[in-house]
Amino acid sequence: MYFSVITPEDRLLRQAAHELAQSSYAEHQWLWKFFPSSANQTRDFIFRRHELEQMPRFYVISQRLPTSFSEAWHVQSRVYDPQLQEGQRFSFQLRANPVITKNNAAGKSQRHDVVMQAKQQLLAEHGLSKEAKWADWKDESSKPLLYELVQKHCAEWLDGVAKRNGFAIALTETDEEKPQHMLQVDAYEQRKAGKRDHNIRFSVVDFSGELLITNPELFHLALYNGLGHAKAFGCGLLLVRRLV
Repeated sequence: MYFSVITPEDRLLRQAAHELAQSSYAEHQWLWKFFPSSANQTRDFIFRRHELEQMPRFYVISQRLPTSFSEAWHVQSRVYDPQLQEGQRFSFQLRANPVITKNNAAGKSQRHDVVMQAKQQLLAEHGLSKEAKWADWKDESSKPLLYELVQKHCAEWLDGVAKRNGFAIALTETDEEKPQHMLQVDAYEQRKAGKRDHNIRFSVVDFSGELLITNPELFHLALYNGLGHAKAFGCGLLLVRRLV
């Protein structure tokens, strides 16, 4: 596996900006240019876009070594084979699409945004119809803040993902009776990607904090394959740094 950083060349910023697509879907198609392949090639990379001083930077983990298709873009790559042990502690960053999968009335599985699902459940508990919207809940004294829903349900989602992928969110090292998880949940937003009338809607949340490895083999796979869904749109790549 390879870990790569793709950045625009300083002297060709205008050309780089012109070449870079604007939508999430087109951005994904643009990244394929760094991995020349046949038409039936399945995606063998995950990525995350990061803005640095208003300029895009792409972190990529891939099975193949990327090559630049344009002089406007610089590619730095190294072999990615982290040596992992149970109990190691890492700081991490993750942009993810937090969803749960449930069967509908026809028995077909469907994905549901965890925050939207929590909203619908709360609306039903307060006697509002299935068609009701969050704004229809008029009693502000009993209505939870969106921030609180995002924090609670996205953190619970990540906790479940962590258990299946060989790690746990670290706890604060204090003498308090209830130590807190070292986790920050930010930037919940709904995004659209696609072409014209075929837009895909998905939610994005940024997580950061500290984690502990509980199963090195599973965690290795999580680093290589990413976490959750919407990987084609820049979600799932787990950036980690070992803590001394």
